[in-house]
Amino acid sequence: MDRARLRDIIRNFPENGMKRLLEDSGNIRDLLALTGRNLENDIDLEQSVSVKATFVKGSYRHTAADVVLRAPLVATRAGTRNLWIYILIEHQSRPDVAMPLRLLEYVLEVYRFQEREWKRIRRAHTRFYLEPVLPVVFYTGTRPWDDVGTLVDLVMPGERFRNEIPVLRPLFLNLPAMEPGILEGVGGFFGWVLRLVQARKSRPVVFRRLLVHIIQHLESMPETDRLRWETFLEYIHALVYHERHPAEQSRLHREIEASVDSDTHRREVCRMGKTIAEDLMDRGRVEGHARGQLENARATLIRQLGIRFGEVPEETVAVIQATSDLERLNTWLDQVVTADSLEDVGIEA
Repeated sequence: MDRARLRDIIRNFPENGMKRLLEDSGNIRDLLALTGRNLENDIDLEQSVSVKATFVKGSYRHTAADVVLRAPLVATRAGTRNLWIYILIEHQSRPDVAMPLRLLEYVLEVYRFQEREWKRIRRAHTRFYLEPVLPVVFYTGTRPWDDVGTLVDLVMPGERFRNEIPVLRPLFLNLPAMEPGILEGVGGFFGWVLRLVQARKSRPVVFRRLLVHIIQHLESMPETDRLRWETFLEYIHALVYHERHPAEQSRLHREIEASVDSDTHRREVCRMGKTIAEDLMDRGRVEGHARGQLENARATLIRQLGIRFGEVPEETVAVIQATSDLERLNTWLDQVVTADSLEDVGIEA
């Protein structure tokens, strides 16, 4: 187990949790299988490479998608050269009405990148062509989002100029709307984990039973997928930590540990639990220190106001006690020194 990786997933779960899972080629294969396009059999994902490290540069920084991969197409050649495909996955936790415009920019930047690379290495009589870009929008939020739409939907009046507006229809995976049987039957091991993501807001007893069921199923993963299994378990621990009520979490972590079969797996899960416990204690110390600073600032401000202006009105005290912005409290404290009246301090909700 990589303790640093687990801590990163826990502390940056909304941004990095799903992204970690999408770094695995097996999970990408399962995700593509869920689209129903049979693309997972046409792309050699074992040979895929992440192009984000070298690709996100210059003007593309501000449009960086979650995952950008390049992989060879199976048994497809152009002349004497293998053909490759770019896979662009945009993970969304909330609907985005501007997604058609964002996707168009992402895809265009990938094609521009290819053009720059061709100009950099081109030789005499080298034919210029572009490799396809496959955009995928993967939605895991809780609010309804039935369709990504197209750029025509954003242009007013779009229908009148339909022929002049670029059309891009990405693959759209709407996790909340997917049938559990499809996730488990078509989506491989990743689909089973997504089943838990789908049910993360369900009633405690329902979630607990599903959690045990999924952990036990993940135990059937082959030993060659050991790293993938660890990443799944790390993600599930972080999911419990962030999505379930604190009163449930201890029992759920124990259920995870009890649901694994092998001693090796149990030791790994135990270490994950200890890392999470340590992170909870660290966070508690940090939050406790922050609470102490806020309480001291509030008390000092009220005391200084009383010394400078006499009795502090109850409504002013209420505003101060309700303020959780330490910088704002310190600003008011600084203004006490120069203010000619209580009103001049500027304390307001």
